[in-house]
Amino acid sequence: MIDWTPLADLLEKYDRFLVTAHIRPDGDALGSEVGMAGLLRQKGKDVRVVNTSRTPPRYDYLDPDGTFFEHFGSLPAGSLDDREVAIILDLSAWSQLGDMADFLRAFPGPMVVVDHHVSQDDLGAIFLKDTSAEAAGTLVMQAVKALGGTFTKEVATGLFTAIAMDTGWFRHPNTRPSTLLAASELIEAGAEIDRIYRDLFERNTLSRLRLTGEFLAGMKTDLGGRVAYATVTLDDLERTGAIPHDTEDLIDYTVSLAGVEIGLMMMELPRGAVKASLRSRAGADCARIAAEFGGGGHKAAAGLTVQGPLSTALDRLLAAIRKALDPASVGASR
Repeated sequence: MIDWTPLADLLEKYDRFLVTAHIRPDGDALGSEVGMAGLLRQKGKDVRVVNTSRTPPRYDYLDPDGTFFEHFGSLPAGSLDDREVAIILDLSAWSQLGDMADFLRAFPGPMVVVDHHVSQDDLGAIFLKDTSAEAAGTLVMQAVKALGGTFTKEVATGLFTAIAMDTGWFRHPNTRPSTLLAASELIEAGAEIDRIYRDLFERNTLSRLRLTGEFLAGMKTDLGGRVAYATVTLDDLERTGAIPHDTEDLIDYTVSLAGVEIGLMMMELPRGAVKASLRSRAGADCARIAAEFGGGGHKAAAGLTVQGPLSTALDRLLAAIRKALDPASVGASR
């Protein structure tokens, strides 16, 4: 259990807070920001929530009037100079801060990291971390309780989103009895589970469905079916009309195949980079594989970004996966 005294001390001393999360924010990052900002505002603090990436359309219900989440690249220079404390949620690596990394490296005030990932860089921050937690939202929920906050409907909706999405809607191995008890408490506080589910999963665009079809059609296997992988290129996005955030759940299809131990999804990024997501079954360690490429995450789910063409990155990732699953297979061709 985290000792929240360092955060309580900062609340006593400072008034203007900045809250942020990782690039390409998911439900855990965004929902945790809603929960943390709600707690800080209940304590009378001036809070701004600013992210490197724009908020994906599927999460617009967390920001109905479009003013809660701010885009770092759209802000005038110096507009965050009055912030006294920075709270970073759901990450512990400089590479996951994107365009905000340089700003936070130079940030003059205290920085706090609230995270549940195994990997960790030296961010020069106060770390409030529990790698056993299923979601960053779980930790923010603990903070609300420890610091005397209230689960308003807005806070409950954000934290329910965070926990639900990082547990695969309560179906991943990180779902525990305590997870369901937490979800129940948030529903009692006002989180509308039916509406949240509809907003997240029943508002597909035709472009996203087309991309999903192409992703499934292009899926391949390796190591006799122990590995499944597929790629998304910039041309795929342009041709289908999809956006990068439409790939968020595609990785789950790879591990839905019977016999698959590790699933891999790779997405081509502008300027010659590739984003990769890993999922595992049967105990394979995704975090260890990702760490070889400067990435990180959890044993069952991890991510990384590498420079270079998609084909080269794919060969390197498959070689690392083969080595992890079957060292004798190193050198095999797909």
